[in-house]
Amino acid sequence: MSGSGDPAPPPEATFESLEAELEQVTRRLEDASVPLEARLKLHARAASMHRRLEATLEAARKATAATGGDAAAGSRPGGEDAAEPYETVRDRLAAVVNALEADDLPLARVIELHREAQRLAARCEAILDGAQEVNARAAGGADAEPDAQA
Repeated sequence: MSGSGDPAPPPEATFESLEAELEQVTRRLEDASVPLEARLKLHARAASMHRRLEATLEAARKATAATGGDAAAGSRPGGEDAAEPYETVRDRLAAVVNALEADDLPLARVIELHREAQRLAARCEAILDGAQEVNARAAGGADAEPDAQA
């Protein structure tokens, strides 16, 4: 990625430092005075940082899942959406996706909506995983009952 004139983010960069740097690049991309060639290079850099941020988030999700935690339940202050039904969260996700499909959004808003979509998608997944677990336990209990009667 060094063709952009900006060095690639260091491998040890934290999520927060990558996010802050991505915001700076986003501001430079939105600056109409930046020449097209520089904007293309900035866009490539932003895409690289975005991929690294997504990989970091995915690794955190896997680590949370491995420890049995639910990262999405507390994603809002106070876990506000933890009790929301699946349909409500799914509908909010659909609204965010529809907003992302608008052609005239500034990059900063796209990033913000993308984060919200990821959070809502993770919450939907957590709700569905919980429902599958409940169903599996119920099915296990139902399988055990006929054997006890026989």
